[in-house]
Amino acid sequence: MDKDVAVSKGQGPAWKRFAPIRIFENYLGRIEDWLNLISVLIVMFLMLFSTAEILGRYLLNSPIPGHVEIVELIMAGIVFFGIAYTERVGGHVRMEFFITRVLKGRAYHSAEAITAGLALFVYLFILVYSFKNAVFALQIGDTTAELYWPTWPSKFAVPFGSLFLCIRFVIEIIQHVLQGIAGVEMRDLQG
Repeated sequence: MDKDVAVSKGQGPAWKRFAPIRIFENYLGRIEDWLNLISVLIVMFLMLFSTAEILGRYLLNSPIPGHVEIVELIMAGIVFFGIAYTERVGGHVRMEFFITRVLKGRAYHSAEAITAGLALFVYLFILVYSFKNAVFALQIGDTTAELYWPTWPSKFAVPFGSLFLCIRFVIEIIQHVLQGIAGVEMRDLQG
């Protein structure tokens, strides 16, 4: 049977029948790429900042004041701006031995959908409460102890990155449910 005829009759790769999801995922992927680039630039800044602090401390006997606070503030951006991108490319550490060796086909996709659903639940919890905490920090004018820098920009990085990770989990759940319903393997759904 011709591949185009099979897809038009409802057979073949499931993602071709759900083009809006694929288009949305492409736009989300672009946003995740930009957020990951911002995370990488923050890491590069942290590297240069740490080098300057060490050189200033040991060579000039003049450390940068509040360097620990500055590093603490930018760590949230490093982690949470790159977290959705890392999920998309499969870069998170996972224990896959059981799922990849024992489960095949629909059972595999069901297990992946359940796992993504549990992760979505956890990160929705993080999203809601970190957003409340960031808004509270903004309202009260929360600052660091030594430099008196505001903490709210750093605190908003957590719910912002968690939002994109939650969207990524929703897309993964939809993809695995569709793959489980269609009964096809993941390699057949890559487009």
